Amino acid sequence: FAPVSHRLRKKVVVSKAQAAAVGEQPKAIFLETLDRDRPYDLNARSETRTQLLNEVINKGSLPGGGGLSNPGSRASFASVAPGSWRVVYAPHMTIMAGLFQGELSVQYDLKEDGTVISHARYNIPLLNLYGYLSASGTYGSVNNRVCRVDFDEAWIRSFDNDSFGQGPYPDIERVPDSIMKSLIRNIGRALFIEPFAVFPVSYLDNELIVFDFELLGTRICARKES
Repeated sequence: FAPVSHRLRKKVVVSKAQAAAVGEQPKAIFLETLDRDRPYDLNARSETRTQLLNEVINKGSLPGGGGLSNPGSRASFASVAPGSWRVVYAPHMTIMAGLFQGELSVQYDLKEDGTVISHARYNIPLLNLYGYLSASGTYGSVNNRVCRVDFDEAWIRSFDNDSFGQGPYPDIERVPDSIMKSLIRNIGRALFIEPFAVFPVSYLDNELIVFDFELLGTRICARKES
């Protein structure tokens, strides 16, 4: 994880030369706007990125547009879903992080057996909060356009400073028993409700997914790292 800082915001401009270099394909241009030094990190919100992502979705739904048909169906996502996915664009995340002058980085590890583990790294010096919020569960299909993620475990690994060398606990079994472990586990289970589990998929191919978080009225784009 190497989260992007939201205290420094740069205006994103796509030049004609950049557009020509990538063949004026919305997806390629969108990827060009990401931080080149950290192309799998969470990027700050910009009108350019939002517009390009909308174009990726619109074009991807057309024949030959690059996106898989019926992206919410298991038949479509089974061959591309397994792997490590990093959130590269999610306006609600950058806004929340920015409110506290903090940084976020989110990763989803999807397995072929339908299980998933999520690690959200938070670095919020203003509140002296450093660590990982993790969750595990399963993923599957609701219909051809909608998938679901059913988390059933949650845990954290906190640090005294921004030294994250040890990384997150890989699963709930590795977390030492404590009152905090039980508290986070119970809070997580209470929050794992239906509105948090269902996600319409707007676009999917072998390296990019765009899905909607309808509860907050926002959109999340993740890029496959491995």
